[in-house]
Amino acid sequence: ARQKLERKLRRAAAARGLNEAITWSFISEKEAAAVGGGAWVLVNPISEDLKVMRPSLLPGLLSALRRNLDRGAGSARLFEIGRRYLADAERPTLVVALAGERQPRQWASGKAQMFDAFDAKALALELLAEAGAPVDNLMVMGEAGACYHPGQSATLRLGPKVVLASFGMVHPATLAQFDITAPVAVAEIFLD
Repeated sequence: ARQKLERKLRRAAAARGLNEAITWSFISEKEAAAVGGGAWVLVNPISEDLKVMRPSLLPGLLSALRRNLDRGAGSARLFEIGRRYLADAERPTLVVALAGERQPRQWASGKAQMFDAFDAKALALELLAEAGAPVDNLMVMGEAGACYHPGQSATLRLGPKVVLASFGMVHPATLAQFDITAPVAVAEIFLD
């Protein structure tokens, strides 16, 4: 059932114009610290840059976004379905990362329109609906996490304690740690 759900969500994300990224499950200690630190650290890693099992899929996707933007892409729309490694267990997660221009500059509209938190929220709700979550009953609440911009992020909850997703703009300090200058909108859906 879990594999069927992941395949369904993978198709749904691709149908919405997102490109799938597959990133390393191991990240550096610096990247793990940017998203709150990792619980699983290897004693004898292959490389110092691959020492911590990722507590979030966000570092890998931010690195992929930076590579795309550095190569001249006007925008990047990425998603990944993978595992987060927390102190108690591995958790399946779907993360969507949007950077750059949602709509390029045109003669009729003038400036390019950048991605914002509402784009991430809309994608989170659409993908949660595909997963079978009761999206009509979800509450939008704060406390998305330290790597999110505090005024431009929130969580989607089923009741006050069950967090199904978080979304919003990535905090500028987190973006600076990954050498990204463009604003980045993110949605994290917790599949467990």
